[in-house]
Amino acid sequence: MISSVQEPEGQKDHKAIYVARQPIFDAHEKVWAYELLFRSSAQAKTANVTEDDLATSSVIADGFSLAFSGMDKSRKAFINFPQRLLLDDSVYALPREICVVEVLETITPTPEMVAALRHIKERGYIIALDDYVGQPGFEEIIALADIVKVEVLGMSPERMKSIGQDLSKHGCRLLAEKVEDRATYDLAKSFGYSLFQGYYFSRPETMTGSKVPTPVLAKMRLLRALTGEDFDVRGLSNIISTDPSVSYRLLNFINSAAFSLRSKIQSIQQALTLLGKQQIKQWFLAVIISDFDSTSKVQEAAYTSLQRARYLESMGKLHKDRTFSPETLFLLGLFSKLDVLLAQPMNKLLENIPLDKDVEDALLSKPSPYWSWLSLVEDIEIANWGDVEKFLDSKNLDWETSAANYSESIGWTQTLLKCKGHN
Repeated sequence: MISSVQEPEGQKDHKAIYVARQPIFDAHEKVWAYELLFRSSAQAKTANVTEDDLATSSVIADGFSLAFSGMDKSRKAFINFPQRLLLDDSVYALPREICVVEVLETITPTPEMVAALRHIKERGYIIALDDYVGQPGFEEIIALADIVKVEVLGMSPERMKSIGQDLSKHGCRLLAEKVEDRATYDLAKSFGYSLFQGYYFSRPETMTGSKVPTPVLAKMRLLRALTGEDFDVRGLSNIISTDPSVSYRLLNFINSAAFSLRSKIQSIQQALTLLGKQQIKQWFLAVIISDFDSTSKVQEAAYTSLQRARYLESMGKLHKDRTFSPETLFLLGLFSKLDVLLAQPMNKLLENIPLDKDVEDALLSKPSPYWSWLSLVEDIEIANWGDVEKFLDSKNLDWETSAANYSESIGWTQTLLKCKGHN
């Protein structure tokens, strides 16, 4: 879920690029790759890169570069290639060590196309066939494919198993996409699928009879204190000053490229004075969120939460209707994946945090004025560009500015997590 804005010096016309990013997990629930989906401008009405203004290797290369800035280079990037791009050598603009060439199911498997894919494979690229449900006509492409993505949503267990057995004869890896729940995930694993993608990884597992661990309770108390009206800067300063790790991260963060400072910050007191009450509160909240767990699924949720918070805050500052305060929008994004971070039901967690009723309703997927803001970031993350544009238009917000703010939120999040030691 990446965006970029390219703006040459002295040039008013600039090109905004949105790139949605969805993680792909292995059988150990570790992030193995990301799928990237592109849209290059507000004028491009769909995410289909076959449009002339989208079908360029430069757009793909720009988005790819931004998406993997500061990320673990051992992870792969799935990129959708429609027919024309596969035939005009655009693939070779991207590094074969990382790029997975995802062949859309909409292509025509002509001899010319098969020859092009064979050449791409010979050049060392990984090839994946998208949205396979057993349809005929793709036998030659399956024979070349390293990975086949099987859309398992609504598929019977018998069909899922049958398709998996047929594909295993070709020696390709099986990727189950649109995995919605634990039962489907477990079933696909039992049938030999080794890669997984879908909403299941954005939702917590049910923890029947479990209780929240003590360290988590301590963090929840901090969250409650920080979100309450009686927030005390002096108390927070004392907490930070007595924790060498947090103190180091704060100074490291504020001395990073995220701030244009003429001199280095040398003390917690100086940092608090510079940042002010609201910013230091938000930074400390972000630190708590980033520290919840070290599993891949939770790290991905922490990254998404922090990025959402920063982006929504920046958009709130542009919105003329101050009904939606930037600080409240920051909290909305920050807590939007709290259930995943803590593997607990959202309604139980929110009992411990004093949030505005409208914000709480939005987090619980209930009707609320804040629900559309949360939907905005979710639509960006799944490349639902039409609804993104509708929201921006309804709030009189500019597409290019939105893309620029989204890009900035990525840099901010990566800087924060780098200070913690994340990839």
